[in-house]
Amino acid sequence: MPESLDPVISAVAAVHAALKNLDPADRQRVLASVGALLGVPIDPPSGGTGGVITGNVMDESVDQTSRSGRRVSLVELMQEKSPSTNAQKIALFAYYRDKHENKPRFAREDLKAYFGLAKESPPANYDRDFVNAVRSGWVHEEAADSYVTSKGIEVVESGFVGERKSTKKRGPARKTAKGRGGRKKSVGKKTTGRKKTTARKR
Repeated sequence: MPESLDPVISAVAAVHAALKNLDPADRQRVLASVGALLGVPIDPPSGGTGGVITGNVMDESVDQTSRSGRRVSLVELMQEKSPSTNAQKIALFAYYRDKHENKPRFAREDLKAYFGLAKESPPANYDRDFVNAVRSGWVHEEAADSYVTSKGIEVVESGFVGERKSTKKRGPARKTAKGRGGRKKSVGKKTTGRKKTTARKR
């Protein structure tokens, strides 16, 4: 019979599965509530790993991409979700960090390098595109504690349905008529078939 997992690792995996789809703020509230029920106060970490479990065993137990036997690459995710604007790509990068790299927090500049990882050309105005992602409600910016929002997760997982970039087609240019009333004037010489004859006086 296979050996059972360490009970601590199993508990951490269960907690992770229950909290992974919540916002960071909601996760903290849940942990604080559970800590109060158990009589174990939970404070935000001040630095270092402390008693956090790390390593290959934990990664294999909680990494959702390993369940299918392989890791999803950023290029694969881009092809699957097909973001059409730089703001959508930035939201997808934040989603990828959270769901596939287990890095939910980031600074603005952290996502810039993901354009290269996704084999995409870097935007000419990255800051503007990042702000557009924030204004769309897909990313919450808070210095180095920025994160993808619930709305951002939903829009990425839906494949950006309803968020496609619309392009307007311009019709042919109108031709303006020349001359008065749009009529062309034709100039020609008028000739008469009559010749003037003068009578000679004798």
